[in-house]
Amino acid sequence: MRRIGIFIIVLCFIFTGFQVAFSLEQKGEYQKRIEAKLKEFKQKLEELKGKAGELKQEAKEEFNQEMKELQKKEEVANKKLKELKSASTKTWEKIKTEMDKAMGELDNQYEKMMSRFKKI
Repeated sequence: MRRIGIFIIVLCFIFTGFQVAFSLEQKGEYQKRIEAKLKEFKQKLEELKGKAGELKQEAKEEFNQEMKELQKKEEVANKKLKELKSASTKTWEKIKTEMDKAMGELDNQYEKMMSRFKKI
């Protein structure tokens, strides 16, 4: 009976080890994907800034307001990425959810801005 108990405990430790390893692999892949998206977003932002000079004064003011909002969302996403990088295996799922939300808000703000300034 004692051997069965020890066997069950050992199986639990092995199973937990596999879960942690799988979770770390997922975290690494997700982190790389987010880093690539943020890098791509940064390039899009620079292109937008470069084209902003073509706008008339009134449109430029509106553009600058939208750009400030977009940059705030980008800062939030970058902060979440830092949290994700330092998250433990127990907390990374929660941070991932928050990261997904931040990226969604960033994408939405970018699309909103692009729809207003299609001439850019």
